[in-house]
Amino acid sequence: MSGVFPTNIKPRNYQLQDNRPTLVNVSLSGRRSVRTIGAQYYTMTVALPPLNKDDAMDVFAFLQRQKNSYEEFSYQYPITNRGAGAANSGRTVNGAHSAGDNTIAIQGFSASQTDALKAGDLLEFANHDKVYMVESDVDSDASGEMTITISPPLVSSLADDEGIDCNQPSFKVFLVGDILYTTDASGFFNISFELREVVG
Repeated sequence: MSGVFPTNIKPRNYQLQDNRPTLVNVSLSGRRSVRTIGAQYYTMTVALPPLNKDDAMDVFAFLQRQKNSYEEFSYQYPITNRGAGAANSGRTVNGAHSAGDNTIAIQGFSASQTDALKAGDLLEFANHDKVYMVESDVDSDASGEMTITISPPLVSSLADDEGIDCNQPSFKVFLVGDILYTTDASGFFNISFELREVVG
């Protein structure tokens, strides 16, 4: 792991892609046979806003330290989750869960909170590098507990009372390809790059 990308520099443009390697065979009759051939992972395309020279050099130096795709680093999701309970603190897993589970009991939300988490919210469990997406809106009950459905299913097990980051989780990533670094007569610099999530 080689550091944390600076969180004070938000992207001008950000693309998040859900990748699910799938093998599709179509027979002459049109019948389709489908199977997955790998784990789900996210890729990101990040274009930073025009940066002054000092900020640009700091970012460029950080990216250079990654040695292209060799190192892994942490990149915080720049978009705030929509759920009403996203900013709550002290959220934890309620009971142990096994790898492959996609319904997870969690606790620590405000009591009877409508839309405590919403479809599309991203979260990360304390012992996981993988980031998961909430599949549907969910309310907390009178005890501040709920059961969520996540995608993809867990890549590894969860312990009881394991912490959860329910807002702007950090992806463990590596650089894909080269860094595009440009400037012009205005004296501002533009930097863009692609990232791939590390699953495991």
